[in-house]
Amino acid sequence: MSLEPAATDRGMWRVVASRDFWVRLHDKGFVISTAITLTVLTVFILIRAYGGGPDSFTLGVVGNDELGRRVAALGDRSGLDVTVVRLDDEGAADRALRDGEVDGVVLGDVDQGTASLRVLRDPPDLLDQLVQGAAIGLRLDTVLDEADVPEATIEELNDRHPVTTSRIERPDPDRDAKAAVAFAIVLIMYGQLFGYGVWVATGVIEEKSSRVVEILLSAIRARQLMAGKILGIGALGLLQLLLIAAFAVTLANVTGAIDLPADSLSAAAITLGWFILGFAFYASTFAVAGALVSRMEELQNAIVPINLLVFASFFLSISAVQDPDSTMAVVASLLPISSALAMPVRMVLGAATPWEIALSLAIIIGCTVLLIPLAGRVYAGAILRTGSKVRIRDAWRAAE
Repeated sequence: MSLEPAATDRGMWRVVASRDFWVRLHDKGFVISTAITLTVLTVFILIRAYGGGPDSFTLGVVGNDELGRRVAALGDRSGLDVTVVRLDDEGAADRALRDGEVDGVVLGDVDQGTASLRVLRDPPDLLDQLVQGAAIGLRLDTVLDEADVPEATIEELNDRHPVTTSRIERPDPDRDAKAAVAFAIVLIMYGQLFGYGVWVATGVIEEKSSRVVEILLSAIRARQLMAGKILGIGALGLLQLLLIAAFAVTLANVTGAIDLPADSLSAAAITLGWFILGFAFYASTFAVAGALVSRMEELQNAIVPINLLVFASFFLSISAVQDPDSTMAVVASLLPISSALAMPVRMVLGAATPWEIALSLAIIIGCTVLLIPLAGRVYAGAILRTGSKVRIRDAWRAAE
């Protein structure tokens, strides 16, 4: 079954794009998705602003004042906050542990080998390491003192930093802030690519199941119908991304959660640009998935392969936040299925070289240019076929 549109349909994609943009803009799904995204971002930013800080512990001591002092000093040098509380006896220690007043209590004598760290259940790893390190240092000092080593030498051994650190490259002072921005980019981009891709697919099914598509195809070719739908929904996704970025930057500045680097505007521009490229790559496949089925209940199975690709890209990009120079991160930033998520992360972190960026752009743009006409043909061959799920091979042949 085919309907021949008029020969003057060349600009009709603009009408379709405008219609999908405004219809979806007033859809409650747009409002809900925006609210959810802003809520998640708000929680993330507020945790960064008010829930962070160094790890802190409260250590009880029973007759181990010197060991407690050393644990606190060692924690301070390690960037940890350790509060030492003196307790009278083991009974008081047990009560403090059960009441949650302390994280652990040091009992016994280090020099006599009877010292122990008492905890309610499992000891916190960092606290256990601090206590063990302080106890080792205390025992070494005792041995050195018994061997009549001068006190000045003992103090020198305790205070000096025997291994110095040398750097080939100067560390980036904005590294933590950039990592936080990169993590937020991954979360937002994943939600945008997946959410708006599904909107493209559901829009196709709605028109197909209601048979509105038959009326539309009497005035516009199938490929232009697909292009208009993708552009209209993609423009809405870009608008939402702009709103989210503006909200996140404003809230981060107000709360001081992230000391945004000077090039934060370029990071936002990078995110928007790669969203456009990623959406252009994936949207046509979502449109095809919607055209292959006739009912909304069948959509989930139809988009499983696309979901897996986007989901895998998400995890690859999360790993790129941790180690943007790893082989996995580099490969993910070059593959067209994952570059829209991984490459902006590496660019924000300053890990992507100019040739990698250029190659990634060439690959995703080239693959998109090749994919769109192929997807358009399958879409044209399947959009008017109702009933059971259409096979890709049959849709391809029907469009001949």
